[in-house]
Formats: sequence, structure tokens, C-alpha cells
Amino acid sequence: MEDFCLTISNERQQEVFLSSIRGKGAFRRFKDRIVELDIEEQWYSYRDERFKQIAIGWCRDNNINFIE
Repeated sequence: MEDFCLTISNERQQEVFLSSIRGKGAFRRFKDRIVELDIEEQWYSYRDERFKQIAIGWCRDNNINFIE
């Protein structure tokens, strides 16, 4: 979530996001912010790509063939 926050170009929005992911309730606050700013699709695309890169890295590290 923090890496995604750092991709937001508007500095004020970026700061709001970064502060929202600190402490108890971070996931709920983060989700509320992406809904408020109507960037849910952007978040889910970013998250899916990151998961994909993690899986590819793991496969490569373990000499496992994969299909993209």
C-alpha cells in the first residue's frame, strides 16, 4: 500500500494516503480513501501487477517455468 501511495502525483493526496495507512484501521482508511478519490481501479491494477511480479520472482528463484 505504501508503494502505491508513493505513485500518487498530487503531493497533498499522497500525504493523506500515507497518513491513512499508519496505525490501527489502516486497511479500512486506505480503502475509504481510494473510494473517495475514485481510484479503486488504479489501486487494483497496481496490486494485481505487484502480485504478478512477486509470483514471477518466486518462480524464477525456484527454477519453476511459468506462463505470463
